[in-house]
Amino acid sequence: MIFSYTMIKYRQMIIVSACLAGMNTRYDGTNCGHPEIIELVASGKAIPLCPEQLGGLPTPRPAISFVDGDGNELIKETIGVRAIGADGVDYSKNLINGAMETLRIARMFNIKKAIMKEGSPSCGVFRVWVNSRKVEGCGATTALLKKNTIMIEAME
Repeated sequence: MIFSYTMIKYRQMIIVSACLAGMNTRYDGTNCGHPEIIELVASGKAIPLCPEQLGGLPTPRPAISFVDGDGNELIKETIGVRAIGADGVDYSKNLINGAMETLRIARMFNIKKAIMKEGSPSCGVFRVWVNSRKVEGCGATTALLKKNTIMIEAME
């Protein structure tokens, strides 16, 4: 079957975190695939994206934790909020760039919904790592998508 614009135009697609779709895109080079997400992608109903890779980060990569705020604060460019890797490098720009690229793709396909990986510095919906503790908050991509009225669901 040939993939065409017409197929996309009349079917509402969603975005899913690539690691949930079984792709080895997590920071440690693994995935957390869920059969229902894999089926959504296989059936052409979902686009798998890894915002951290879209922001220029390799896989594997150092684990990233926020300092003094979460993804909401990072996207607002709140003074002092950073995304620091276990290697001590500031990856804030990568997370912001990945969030912006994910939003660009969402707009291109008129995406209204995303299913994101809980706990991720990009995709976390309710919890992220801040100051080396898992706390209430969201990732940078989730924050930007929510700000642009895209409905977000979390999946572990």
